[in-house]
Amino acid sequence: MEHKFMRNFHDGVWQGREDRVIVVHGVEHDMDEYAKEHGIVLPDSKGSKKPKKEINIDVEDKGYGDMGEQEASRDTDVD
Repeated sequence: MEHKFMRNFHDGVWQGREDRVIVVHGVEHDMDEYAKEHGIVLPDSKGSKKPKKEINIDVEDKGYGDMGEQEASRDTDVD
């Protein structure tokens, strides 16, 4: 279930009230404490950061030299 206050996160950044207070059933709560009490992982919390994938940039370009070249052993005559 998505909580309504989660709509205030855009690209993982809180866009709601600066004091991070949310209203649930007419009662104001500190969003961080509320999330902690209810087991909600916030997009900007430390535990929700996904590890960055490592990209190997040292890969050499092997090229495709054999593309377009014909093999000498292949018979190209048509019967």
